[in-house]
Amino acid sequence: MGGIWEMRIFNDLPPTTHLLNSFAAGDVDGDGKVELVSGGDGGLIWFRPADSASGQIAEGSFHVGLTLADVDGDGAPEPVAGMQGEKGWVIVWFKLGGGGAWEKRVIDGACTAGAHDMVFADVDGDGVDELLANGAGRGAGAGTFIYRRPRDARALWGKHEVSRGLFREGLAAADLDGDGRVEIVHGPDLFVPPKDGPYAGPWERRTYAPGFREMCRVALADVTGNGRPDIVTAESEWMDGRMAWFENRMGEGPDAPWVEHPLDSPVAYAHSLSAWREGEAVKVFMAEMEKGGWDAPYNYHARLSVYVSPDRGETWRVEPVYRGAGTHEAAAVDVDGDGCLEFAGKECCQLPVLGQPKFQVWKRAPAPPALARFRHRFIDRDKPQTGTDIFAADVDGDGRKDVVCAAWWYRNPTWERRTIPGIEQAILAYDVDGDGRQEIVATKGRPGQTGYGALTSELCWLKPVDPLNGAWEEHAIGTGGGDWPHGCAMAPMLPGGRLALVAGYHNAGQGHPPEIFEVPDDPKRPWPARALAEVEYGEEIAPFDVNGDGRLDLVMGPWWLENNGDGTFSPREIVEGLQVARLAVADVNGDGRPDVVLGEEVLDFKNRVTPYSRLVWCEPPEDPRKGPWRTHQIDTIRCPHSVAAADLDGDGEVEVLAGEHDPFWPYRAQCRLYAYKKADPQGRSWYRYTLDNRFEHHDGVKVVDLTPGRPAILSHGWRDTAYVHLWEPF
Repeated sequence: MGGIWEMRIFNDLPPTTHLLNSFAAGDVDGDGKVELVSGGDGGLIWFRPADSASGQIAEGSFHVGLTLADVDGDGAPEPVAGMQGEKGWVIVWFKLGGGGAWEKRVIDGACTAGAHDMVFADVDGDGVDELLANGAGRGAGAGTFIYRRPRDARALWGKHEVSRGLFREGLAAADLDGDGRVEIVHGPDLFVPPKDGPYAGPWERRTYAPGFREMCRVALADVTGNGRPDIVTAESEWMDGRMAWFENRMGEGPDAPWVEHPLDSPVAYAHSLSAWREGEAVKVFMAEMEKGGWDAPYNYHARLSVYVSPDRGETWRVEPVYRGAGTHEAAAVDVDGDGCLEFAGKECCQLPVLGQPKFQVWKRAPAPPALARFRHRFIDRDKPQTGTDIFAADVDGDGRKDVVCAAWWYRNPTWERRTIPGIEQAILAYDVDGDGRQEIVATKGRPGQTGYGALTSELCWLKPVDPLNGAWEEHAIGTGGGDWPHGCAMAPMLPGGRLALVAGYHNAGQGHPPEIFEVPDDPKRPWPARALAEVEYGEEIAPFDVNGDGRLDLVMGPWWLENNGDGTFSPREIVEGLQVARLAVADVNGDGRPDVVLGEEVLDFKNRVTPYSRLVWCEPPEDPRKGPWRTHQIDTIRCPHSVAAADLDGDGEVEVLAGEHDPFWPYRAQCRLYAYKKADPQGRSWYRYTLDNRFEHHDGVKVVDLTPGRPAILSHGWRDTAYVHLWEPF
């Protein structure tokens, strides 16, 4: 079970709002392939990993309770779910009919609480499984109930009370004591049927886990090999939860029928639990949520683990599956039909903490993937001030790219820091004067100020004369109309292939449009400037021929600006309702046309919180001028303020990179650097790799070839001011 596990995420889902409560996996449409089914606010949806197809079973609001079972005896599993009805909670099942339409049928039309757990078991021994469901919440509606299937499963089902008014989570059923009757495990308790039969009255409650709280996940497996199921239990809603297996000694006598054997502690929000025998070994799968209910702290290091005992519970080893991605109601299931178990689940998301939820599948990789083989090193741990930009350029003319950030450059390969004199911030590198060497475009600082106060829009360019000895030649460009450049690009975008600098500004939202500076024949003279277009733009500008007419257009946040060929540019919309921070242009889906990857910036300065926001790619229509473009969600992460797209592993396909930005917890932000690889040709699902989980990123994550043929990643942060980062493949 060991090795490296890859996580595949499915974000391009049918519409829901912000919550996916339930999860189950099975072939619900009879096509021989496994579908992932989930319900929450907005509807009950399905997704098929084999081909990334998806659809909606029903609209509405669904509780956590969901299972797949052959309800009507036709051999195909149907979804059974707890759902919000017109007057309260109900339990329903859905039948797939002709033309792909789903028909809803009611099991219980008058639940007093939403069903949190559901299992099928033959509690009365008649050869037909009954539905067991619990009512979540405290009060009279809580409890455990048996639903007897009528001859016609479309009619209302008979309902019998096992317990009433008892709030518990976690449900399982089996013959625990070998007497031929089924007992029900509900949280830390188990229920024994009346001697006169399961419907003769309330069931007797016994407690097998006296030290466990009421909200648990439970699973049954014969750990000891004596033929009786033992119980595995994990507290499911606490950061300090306990996990144990309870040895079934009911056959040895009533004095000590259950013996607790601790498995792990603490477990944080352990809301996924499965147990099974595999040959002589017993395996237990546990997965933590990213966040519990009731305003619980976020679990940035949520883990998935498999606990293995080869010797009937005497010893256990822990096999890590994944760390850093929470999941809810996940299960062990053979998703792709290869005979090996994968783990499948989904996020249970609660705005504004997470955003749009996603499905997840973890599969063991046959070999370490190339995107997981990047090693971090510091280029600088002591940079004196924050940089607004970072990039690579051959500063000293030795044929190797160096690194430039703020007012310094770092020589490849020793990375010693050297000063670029007279400037505050280096912005970009370009061969301004056409001599075959790159120069540096930069801003001057405000004398006597530091930090934000030192930033200006006074632009200049510097020619490296003898940079190893600090000799540079400085030339003025002009002063921009905004506070300071926050997103610039330089390219031959004017008629006749003339060069221009485009500058966006940090205070763009206050009426400071982007400007274009035309490079004169003698670039040592001031560059005339004018407004480019009246658009609110993001913080990165990418020159690219978007419409294929041979002229360089400009991609700016949620806009692309069409180059009219006469020095003017016309704004065209890419996407609505997205506050864009950073972007990249690349052919994501391999159709030969440029797509745009966008990172959304959402920061709550009032509450000093960084909510999760969207990382998307936008697909142009046949005529990209006729927007908006079709938007596909890749992931939801914390403020992806650094975005890149490049072929990192050399397979000819584009990968996407994103770095998280959290300005409210310097040195403690636990931000991540992610790499994403398409898991299907359409770009509807993605493999996500965590390259690092320690540093905040701001206008960073630049893919460069510092060594020929070996793409590396540069980055830096806004609050982690002293660091300059490099990730290299190994």
